[in-house]
Amino acid sequence: MVFENIGKNEEGQAVIEFILGLLIVISFFFFYVRLSAVFAISNYIQYATFMSARTLASSGRDQSVQEENAKQVLQSMVSGKFKGLIKPKSGDGIFVGDGNYFSTLGPIEEWNHGASYQFSAKLSFYPFSANDQAVLLDLTSESWMPRERSEDECQKARSKIESMTGVQNVKVEWDNGC
Repeated sequence: MVFENIGKNEEGQAVIEFILGLLIVISFFFFYVRLSAVFAISNYIQYATFMSARTLASSGRDQSVQEENAKQVLQSMVSGKFKGLIKPKSGDGIFVGDGNYFSTLGPIEEWNHGASYQFSAKLSFYPFSANDQAVLLDLTSESWMPRERSEDECQKARSKIESMTGVQNVKVEWDNGC
């Protein structure tokens, strides 16, 4: 009879153990693949915030134009990308402008301009696990640089120098070509 060999077949046991062991190895493999992808994307986003801060640092007509240009750069580099791995926090996750990190330092607030992007990444041990079983990583990428004076700010500075010295058509050159 066929039922006489149930529980005595060791080949079936080895196959079951192999499959269970393989599931664990595959789970570790996919976890590290996803973790590596999150690290790679985070590196790209750090570059994007750097490029946005660099755009903010360059001269423009006024500070609002500089901030809008920086926001456009960051949006074009990160918005709508990597949807399966990351999700922006609170709206689009983008902040460009003056931060509050160094506000107590006084005269060196020139460094207090930049860009940041806040996003979340889900990590799960099993590739097929439900969303409530995933670990949610909240990440922030920031870049801060001194903002160069805008063209309007340069004009105001020239006018102030002219009024103080009484000399007209003063040619003042600063680092940004102001």
